[in-house]
Amino acid sequence: MLNEIDDDRLAIHVVWTPVLASDRETSVDEARKIFEGDDRVEQYWDGGQWLGKAYGRIMELPRGRDLAWDIYFIFDDGVTWADSLPPPTDWQHQLGMDDRYLNGARLRESVRQRLHK
Repeated sequence: MLNEIDDDRLAIHVVWTPVLASDRETSVDEARKIFEGDDRVEQYWDGGQWLGKAYGRIMELPRGRDLAWDIYFIFDDGVTWADSLPPPTDWQHQLGMDDRYLNGARLRESVRQRLHK
């Protein structure tokens, strides 16, 4: 996505959260390097799964899951994060096979559409 969309308006926020028993903030240090050097990316550690649980309560996730992880949210420009979480404009996931299962080309096209509004 970052290599194919050269647009400074694109902002990516990666939220790392523990899902497996071995997941720790230090265990994502290597993965964080994927995004090093790209100023459009901000990375966060959510050790308490706060964001994933909050979105799990307001989203209809596959297979009745209540934790949003391995999910790719797209928000329109100007969305405000305040007292309540904004719903994504579009989203895909890797939580089970359905019509929202991650498709890189489809995700990129959704991002491009929003950047060219």
